[in-house]
Amino acid sequence: MNIFITGATGVLGKTLVPKLVAAGHTVSAMSRTVENDDRLRRAGAHPVRVDLFDVEALKQALAGHEAIYHLATKIPSSAAQMGRSSAWLENDRLRRDGARNLVEAALAVGTVQTIMYPSFDFLYPSSGDTWLDAQTTPVKTATLLSTVEAEEAVTRFAESDPTRQRRGISLRLGSFYGPEAPSSWVMLDYARKGIGAFPGARAGYLPQIWLQDAISALLLALTEPVPSGVYDIVDDEPVTRAEMYTILAHAVGRKRLLVLPDLLMRLVTGAKYADTSRSLRISNRLFKAVSSWQPTVPNARIGWDLMAQAQNK
Repeated sequence: MNIFITGATGVLGKTLVPKLVAAGHTVSAMSRTVENDDRLRRAGAHPVRVDLFDVEALKQALAGHEAIYHLATKIPSSAAQMGRSSAWLENDRLRRDGARNLVEAALAVGTVQTIMYPSFDFLYPSSGDTWLDAQTTPVKTATLLSTVEAEEAVTRFAESDPTRQRRGISLRLGSFYGPEAPSSWVMLDYARKGIGAFPGARAGYLPQIWLQDAISALLLALTEPVPSGVYDIVDDEPVTRAEMYTILAHAVGRKRLLVLPDLLMRLVTGAKYADTSRSLRISNRLFKAVSSWQPTVPNARIGWDLMAQAQNK
């Protein structure tokens, strides 16, 4: 299969591209620098210089491709930046306008049969210990609207085909963690210093997913007959923030962590506090029902012990 990928050098893309190539697919990856060109070639992909915001150029780049993964993001690099709404503007544009442009170009080209979008699982209203899934209506706040609109563009792609041959699939990922995710090492480093930092009430649930399990979901959604729709990709057994403090303390050999006051977390996370502080006990049942996917790391207790073991090697 000929596959086009945006964001191929990001956290997800760096792991996904070699797996697609190893599976025999031909991968074309959007690139903006010589350094990324080299990285992509080493991974077995073909770098393509194209502007995600130039629909006519995208039409040319997508010719002959059968599937698209839209992974492009621009996440603020520091905690101080993450709290400012302005720091997310480029990320919003990549998600919202990038998805719209890819859909428009794909429909014009005609060869694309599947568009895959890794969405964000913090879209739901805070729901205590009630189970949630994609049948729950998402929250459409200013800080989340670009992700919702990207999902809607992917849905429009699928609905444009009355024969239902085209697929538009959005996978709402929990916070991914694992050796390939730099944020995981930062969290463990804080824990080793005795600090625990999560916005929100301790009784609230955190949706998480082992990064390799997220990658396997992205692969299976393409290669198996998964119907168009929105699915949640999270651990089998969500844990609360209070449990996470205990899990991280155990992973680094501490009895407990000093939990930063929520007022301080409000100041640090700023515009993103409402998104990251909700209680989200999310189920992966819908994706399991339509695919063979099973997470290899079913819960954070196992996953963060694996992370600590990897750090100690």
